[in-house]
Amino acid sequence: MSEETWSADELAQHIAATIDSVGVVERIRAVKESDRTDDEKDELVRNERHIQLKMAITQFVSGLSVDEKAKIDALRL
Repeated sequence: MSEETWSADELAQHIAATIDSVGVVERIRAVKESDRTDDEKDELVRNERHIQLKMAITQFVSGLSVDEKAKIDALRL
């Protein structure tokens, strides 16, 4: 299976959406696990999976800035 190729604008949109997911993950992880709602737990799983899927795409990873990649790597997904 070959990877889809994105335009520069599409890549920027994918990166922005993934950085938004990073923010969601950070926000929910800041809540004590036992205090998380079911919605937060589901949202955490969805956003972590979204980031994992994007990080498996070479073009996506190549388009990240050093700071963006470090922020994602810090999540240790």
